[in-house]
Amino acid sequence: MNHLVTASPTRRDGLLLLLAGLAASLPGCASRDAPPRRLYALTGTPPLPPDAKPGQDGRAWVLSPQIALPELLDRDEVLVAEGSAGLAVWPEARWAEPLREALPRVLAEDLWRLRQPYPVALGAGPQPDSGAESLRLIVQVDEWLAHADGAGLQLRLRARWHWAPLHAPANTALPAPGHAELTLACAARADALADAHRRSVLLLAARIVAGS
Repeated sequence: MNHLVTASPTRRDGLLLLLAGLAASLPGCASRDAPPRRLYALTGTPPLPPDAKPGQDGRAWVLSPQIALPELLDRDEVLVAEGSAGLAVWPEARWAEPLREALPRVLAEDLWRLRQPYPVALGAGPQPDSGAESLRLIVQVDEWLAHADGAGLQLRLRARWHWAPLHAPANTALPAPGHAELTLACAARADALADAHRRSVLLLAARIVAGS
């Protein structure tokens, strides 16, 4: 004979309260075990380098929005080089915006600051008048990583760029293709590392303008 066992109302209510208490405690445990993430971005307007020189090319520039980045930078984690060939994720730090989207916009802003009053447009943005001479700037970043250096970090940026005529005559004189290797020291903190990334963009823009 099968016997059906039922819990008394008091026992059932107590069991429900116990389960509810356990369920309520789980998010708290998870939040204590997983430190909160902090988001960083290429924000701010660093002061122009004291040795920055205005470019001699007065034509309008159009910066391509597709800046080539190493595939390893196509992520939200903040990476730091480790050893001879390793990579480490900086704890609890994340990029708030993909670098492939932030870099073209910020670089265009810095180029304009350095080239005023000459225009710098980004991709499909406002284009110069069809009758004006203008050039397209294409940039490729080969490395953009921080490396451990004693108690601090060294952010290294290596980039190259070249030009293509837009509304300029076919026989126009183009600036020479360029190449830059930049190194910035920064403290071993997430905010300092993000700030070094931002300053490196301005230094890259200054190098491009100086070589135009």
